[in-house]
Amino acid sequence: MDEKKDTRQESDEERARRLRRQRRIRQEMRRRRRRRALILRGVLAVAGILIVVLLIWGISALAGKIGGGEKKTADGEKTEQTGQTETAEEEELEEVAAEKVLHLSFGSLIADTEAAFGQEDRQAAVSMDQGHLTVDEFNQVLQQLYDQGYILVGLHDLAVWDEESGQLQAQTLRLPSGKKPLLLSQANVNYDLSLTGQGCASAIVLDDSGKIQARLDKADGTSQTGDYDVIPCVDTFVEAHPDFSYNGARGVLSFSGYNGVLGYRTDESLGSTENNKYASKYGVFDTASETEAAKPVIEALRAEGWEFASGGYGNISYAQDLETIQSDMELWQTRVKPLLGDVDILMFPEGTDIGDRKEYGEDNEKYQYLKEQGFRYFCSRDLGEPFTQITGEYARSGYWNLDGYRMYQDLYQDAGRFSGILDFSQLYDPERPSVSDESGAEEEAGTEEGTEASEEETQAA
Repeated sequence: MDEKKDTRQESDEERARRLRRQRRIRQEMRRRRRRRALILRGVLAVAGILIVVLLIWGISALAGKIGGGEKKTADGEKTEQTGQTETAEEEELEEVAAEKVLHLSFGSLIADTEAAFGQEDRQAAVSMDQGHLTVDEFNQVLQQLYDQGYILVGLHDLAVWDEESGQLQAQTLRLPSGKKPLLLSQANVNYDLSLTGQGCASAIVLDDSGKIQARLDKADGTSQTGDYDVIPCVDTFVEAHPDFSYNGARGVLSFSGYNGVLGYRTDESLGSTENNKYASKYGVFDTASETEAAKPVIEALRAEGWEFASGGYGNISYAQDLETIQSDMELWQTRVKPLLGDVDILMFPEGTDIGDRKEYGEDNEKYQYLKEQGFRYFCSRDLGEPFTQITGEYARSGYWNLDGYRMYQDLYQDAGRFSGILDFSQLYDPERPSVSDESGAEEEAGTEEGTEASEEETQAA
């Protein structure tokens, strides 16, 4: 009551001061409210931006995962894309016709050069020299091919079977600018018992992490696993150079049957001494357990992107008569196909085709029979220009087999087949028997030239 009285009795000057003070207080409160509002709006704005950024990043990551894991093929089916790291929007693509595709084929690699080239059996050492590359040479071949702009493609990338039309349709590859398609294959991936102890791997296995490796059995009875053959070497190279593979392509693996597959002695003939020429030296095998051991390896190879091919059962030439071919193929269909599943690629054993470069016709009984067996893709050794033939019924690919002898021909006999593609002078193993033979021949030629020169000088004197 006294306050009201004091207020009513305040002077005009006091009242004015009081009102100014109250006005300043209200203004300060309003400023504080505005400041708090601005701070709150700023915090909300920053939070909103962060949320948007995180959403965009999450969507991009998901899209990248989906786009990197699957890719539509020309026939509309989705395939796992393990080898592509860039999308079509991020790199310029060029259309490449599926004609004259370079196809290189390899045998088992030499992992232990001392065991291969240093063995007492001179003829066996020469055979290893001529028939195989070393692991180091093969890895350098891959590097040179990569440097030349080659990229691995699959046979099924070149032509696709269309169920509606019942025709094989040639595909136009869309490769990164400057890239050239390359087919790669390995012949007769059975790890022949006859190669035991000669420096080659003995089997394809899975390590504890499920990675595909080759097992090398040493002369002292020990074993080790690693990149000791074509399959793991290619896998490791593609892992380091993802742009070396189109749609996750690896290569074609050709399987015969007489020694089993992949180093596993799955063939029933190896399970007893009857009609088994290997029994006296290698004993008999538990083919049932060998078959079970091979299955997860086969599935891992398929998942990795390797294509499977028949190489016939007994590794015999299909230049023989139709009846012989039929007997051989029946064994393959009953003893090997159940392991691999449906296979529509045939790599002719020993590389021998059933015709020349002209198209297979109705008059080719061997082709008609093989077509009935489900084969639509055919590969044969053809040392002419790269050769790809695609019709409505089948696709054919001629390959160059690359081994020690082919390198020797280019280096010392001026064959020039790989000129502009590979430079063997930089990778040819100096421990090869052919190198010492060639060096000896050069020294002998030099001695003869020196002798002739001496004789001429003597006559002139």
